[in-house]
Amino acid sequence: MLDYIRVSIGTAAKLGLLRIRVLAEPTTAYLMTFTDGRCMANCAFCTQARGSKSDPEYLSRVTWPKFKFNDVLNAIKHANGFRRICIQTLIYPGYVEDTANIVSNIRKVTNLPISVSIHPRSIDDIILLKNCGVDRIGIGVDAASELVFREVKKTFSWGKTMDMVLKAAEIMGPYKVSVHLIYGLGDSDKEFISMINRLYESKINVGLFAFTPMEGTSMENHPKPDVSSYRAIQLSHYLLKHNMASMDNFEFDDSGRLKAINIDKTLLARVVESGEPFKTSGCPDCNRPFYNESPGETIYNYPTIDMALTDLWKIKLQLKHILNHGKEF
Repeated sequence: MLDYIRVSIGTAAKLGLLRIRVLAEPTTAYLMTFTDGRCMANCAFCTQARGSKSDPEYLSRVTWPKFKFNDVLNAIKHANGFRRICIQTLIYPGYVEDTANIVSNIRKVTNLPISVSIHPRSIDDIILLKNCGVDRIGIGVDAASELVFREVKKTFSWGKTMDMVLKAAEIMGPYKVSVHLIYGLGDSDKEFISMINRLYESKINVGLFAFTPMEGTSMENHPKPDVSSYRAIQLSHYLLKHNMASMDNFEFDDSGRLKAINIDKTLLARVVESGEPFKTSGCPDCNRPFYNESPGETIYNYPTIDMALTDLWKIKLQLKHILNHGKEF
């Protein structure tokens, strides 16, 4: 059995492994594989990247202290309030086998559904994880276009990655694979929304993130996306996911920036008023509290619907450029 595993600080608090106050409790228990070195991949935005100079305890803005795996298993066995377990994986020799080992041991102490965020090497990796008890697989494509992918995902091949996504979907089943997309890496709105549409047409779920510049990474000086633009992407994502719009309903300018969403205004207003589009997206019961922002800053992904509804007036102002230009059918 593995000696250590990393646990997100919010999860560690909820498991009783740390005594700290959290502003929003995670509904998913977030774990990460442990290795003495860094990830072998070299993604330009990632604190865990091979070339990163960031504190290795960080993944995005969240700290992930290490704990003895047996202690974590025991805590999970007696935990209350979680609805899912999600395992983040670094790339190092034997990372898939380590992940399968983690899943197998967790499965002995809980019946909670397990998601794994991983870059599989082959179909055999996907089959292995599914047979161990993995409910869902997340794959970090991150960029929405081949050009940006090549710039920021230096270790990977666009063609092979997209092929693996489609094969994973065949093996895991409809909407049992999530593709993580990060808005703000350099893709246009049109490219980003087109990718979301393409994935849902293939019955693949989308986990939506906002780019977060982190000190020590290659992209530490790259700007964070404007929150108004991100709100429009969140709204577009929700409409596509729930079959309330198609690509024909989105209007873009010559640079590919979203100008308007041309659907019934009453429907659009009802969707915005629900607050649902602005919650964290991904696997069921994933809320990733403060993954893209620190408490007190502008919230990009709301961990709870109550928080989104409290800020609804802000959200409407942020979406003013879209809501005022929409046309009826």
